[in-house]
Amino acid sequence: MARNVSDSWRSLDNAEIALMKRMHLNRLPRDFIMSFFMRPGRVISPAAINEMISKRPQISPADQTEVDAFMARRLTEANVAKAIEGFGPTTGIRVREILQALDGQMALPGLESHIAEFKSASSLERIARAKIAKTLAAFANHQGGYIFIGIEDDGTISGLPSDLRTEEFWDELSDVITRAFTPFFQWERNVVQVGEHRIAVAYAYPAPEPPIVASADYAGEIYAGRIYFRYNRSVEPIRPGDLLKMLHERDRRVAAAAAAVAAAS
Repeated sequence: MARNVSDSWRSLDNAEIALMKRMHLNRLPRDFIMSFFMRPGRVISPAAINEMISKRPQISPADQTEVDAFMARRLTEANVAKAIEGFGPTTGIRVREILQALDGQMALPGLESHIAEFKSASSLERIARAKIAKTLAAFANHQGGYIFIGIEDDGTISGLPSDLRTEEFWDELSDVITRAFTPFFQWERNVVQVGEHRIAVAYAYPAPEPPIVASADYAGEIYAGRIYFRYNRSVEPIRPGDLLKMLHERDRRVAAAAAAVAAAS
């Protein structure tokens, strides 16, 4: 649907309003939606999401495919992530954009969702590493997602312990993921300064060919043969309907690729 993107309201153009309307219809949390439209130096009123329904009724919600592409682009920014600091999914600017709420607070509980989870840094031992690895695998099996380590469940930023050996922790986490899941899925990690605290952030990209399957038992948290999936704010073994949908989508992509090869030959 063609939209006049030069028109704007509350610093949002019509295409952005259409995207926002679809995300609102999907019942995504307000602060999570706003994080996708914030940029350094850009101010958007928190009232925009509620007001756009009545103030811009002529703008139809975007298609789900448009929203999916927009969210994936904002999360990964893959074309510039290696060249420009601030555009990759775990760079400091991007992480602060996601966590920054417009009322001046940080990491509101509403942000924790099907693609974001908070994790206290009070314990990062074997079981905690297993839970983080399982969550990243679940994100990879769904739409991708973030784990923010050093943020409590209530949204309070507590930060990382000063004595945490972060590289050692990342290496141990990587070892768990490599040993306990197959096939390999892509993920990134970083340590970011947020206000007075440092937090660790890990991002799992959506797996191009799911499912990611647990290949070994680990720490009483990961069980061989299980496929973990992200449901709202929890990680659970995938439900039959979602597994069938995942496999159907994979078969559709394979068939489309085969058809494209046949058409080109």
